[in-house]
Order: sequence, then structure tokens, then C-alpha cells
Amino acid sequence: MSNSSALSSRNFIIYLIGSTVSLHGLWIYRVALGWFAWQLSGSEFWVGVVAFTQFAPAVIFGPLFGVLADRVDRRKASILINLGSTLNMLLLGTLAALDLVNILVLSMLSLMQGCLDGAHTPVRMTLVPNLVNREQMQSAIASTSISFNVSRFVGPAIAGLIIATAGVSAAFAINGISYLAIVAAVFFVELRPVASRERKPGDLWSELLDGVRYVRTHNAIRGLLIMIAVASVFGRGALEMLPAFADAILARGSSGLAILTSAVGVGAVITGLVLSRSTLWLNIGVIRASVVVAGGLIIVFGVNTTFWIAVPIITLLGVIMSLGGVGSQILLQSLVEEEVRGRVSSIWGMIAFGGTALGGLVVGSASAAFGLQPTVMLAGLLCAVAVMIPRYTRPQ
Repeated sequence: MSNSSALSSRNFIIYLIGSTVSLHGLWIYRVALGWFAWQLSGSEFWVGVVAFTQFAPAVIFGPLFGVLADRVDRRKASILINLGSTLNMLLLGTLAALDLVNILVLSMLSLMQGCLDGAHTPVRMTLVPNLVNREQMQSAIASTSISFNVSRFVGPAIAGLIIATAGVSAAFAINGISYLAIVAAVFFVELRPVASRERKPGDLWSELLDGVRYVRTHNAIRGLLIMIAVASVFGRGALEMLPAFADAILARGSSGLAILTSAVGVGAVITGLVLSRSTLWLNIGVIRASVVVAGGLIIVFGVNTTFWIAVPIITLLGVIMSLGGVGSQILLQSLVEEEVRGRVSSIWGMIAFGGTALGGLVVGSASAAFGLQPTVMLAGLLCAVAVMIPRYTRPQ
């Protein structure tokens, strides 16, 4: 196997296996969470609120999490955060099994999980460069993307089966247990040393501002982040309405939701396989085009009311949106300097996940007021149009 392949690294293989197991649990959780929110409330608004709570902490605390990722022992941080996630999910599963969960309790525990996931995002993104050398970076990011999206394909299918046979409480508990796989993996891998830098003890605010200034003055990184913000708010925000769409528009319930979520994953796996082979063609123009095309596909999805037409549309949308998301990560990690990697990664996570949270809340609220299909179509239009504004999305 080529030395440029991350799969030639024993450490990376161990990490990838643990991460893949955990990611399957994550997608089981996401499908169960969206479906449970819809069951408890029957409201597009509350589905949007629960989507918001999953990702909002990445917006509010993202830069702070990034500073901490640059300052703390990343191995210990990953282990502690994932153990916290295990406890939170087991609590939610227990309360759901005892029928003690209403929509407010669900939102609160989802918010707690959002805090834990937000804290782990910059840690996770900075761990991978510590496992491989620079030549293996492209392969590592593409491989983790394939892992993520295989789980996006398989996880929802498992979720549909679990929900139908054992209920959402079992789905939450399984997700909690799955976090132990990444805990074990991080415990056993050896992290490559990185160049140390002098740091003023306790000067946390200064380091946070340094990260923001770095992004603001780096034209290519700034352009990438603006495009991901547009795609997250209007593109992925619209996809957060899949639970409501699967039931209210396509009349397929939780099984239909599982199929649609898996279809997104199938498309994204295709993109991951392509990116793992070569990224010589990847540039900021390709990212911009992917966001425009994604907006057009969301419009088409919003118009459609036939389930088996929706599936290929969503699959293609998975291909395109993954190109923007994973492609931007590859470009970002190749551009950023090591000493600010945690902070820049946290800003990427803040925008990607926080934009999804904001989009889910806005699209959910607008859907409750103006109807689901018109709102989704408008979100797609805004996604396609906003990213074409050259003043903001082209590096100078």
C-alpha cells in the first residue's frame, strides 16, 4: 500500500475503526431524535428546535472549544468528552424507556449532547493530522469522510429497524454504548508529536482573537468558510426537515425517513471514494459550484411529492453536498498552519454545524407558518443565489 495512503498507518486504522463504530451510533441517534421529536410534538417548529439544539453549542462556544483544542491534551479531551456522551445518551434512553420524556426534556438532553459534540469537533479534526504525515492528510480526510458517510447509509437503516422493534429508547442507548469504541481507539493510538509553540498561560481570549484574525486575513480560508455557511444554513438546514417531509408529504413514516437519510449517505460515500483517489482538481470554484447545484436540487426535492422520485434526488444531493463539505475540509487542512489548526477547525465546525442548527430552526419555523414545501424550495433558491455573490465568496 502506498505510503501516501493513510491506510498504511496502524494508528490511523485503529482510530478509523473506533470512529466508524461510534459514527454508526451517531446516525442511529440522529434518526431516532428527529423521529422522536416529530412523534412527541407533531410540529415542524419543534423538529427545527431540536435540530437547533444539536448544533447551536458549536456556534456559541465553537471558538472557545477551538482554543482549548490547541491548549489541552487532545487524547485526554477526546476520552473525557466521549465518556460524557455515553452517560448523556444512557440517561436519555432510560428516561425514554420509562416514558418520562416530553419535547422540553428531549430538547434539553439534545442540547447537552450538542455541547459535547461541539467540544469534540475541533479535537477530532486536530487528532487526525496527529495520526498521519502531511502526505497522508488528503487520504486520511477522505477516508474519515467515507467512514462518516457509510455510517450515514447503514446507521439510519439500523435505526429504522431498532425504532420499529425496540423503540427510540434502545436507539439512544446503543448510541451511548457506541461512544466507548472511540474512547478505546484514542486510548491505544500513538499521536505524532507536533511543533510546540510558546503560549502565555491563561491568555485564552488573546488566542481566540488570534484565530479569528487569522481566518479574516486569509482570503482563501475566509471564502471557503462563507460558502460553507451558505450551504449549511440554507442547504443542510432544509434537510433537517426530512422527518416532517417523510411523514407529512411523502407519507412513509420512520421507515421512509431511514431510507432518505441512508440515500444521503450513499451519495456522500461516492464523493468520499472519488476524493480519496485524487484532489488535484479540487479548488474553491468547485466548492462554489457544488453549493449552487445543491440549491437547485433542494428546489426540485421541495416540489416533488413522490417517494421513489425523492430517493434519487436525495442521493444526488448527498453527492453534491458532501463534495462541498469534505472538499472544504481538505482544502482547509492543507492551507491552515499547525499552531492555529484547532481554532480554525473549530470555526469551520461552528459554521458547518451551527449553520445547520440555525437553518433547521429558521426553516422549521417558516414551514410551520407558510408550509413545508414552499419553505424548502425558498431555502434551495437562497442557497444557490447567495453563494454566487463574488464579493464575499471569491478570494481576492
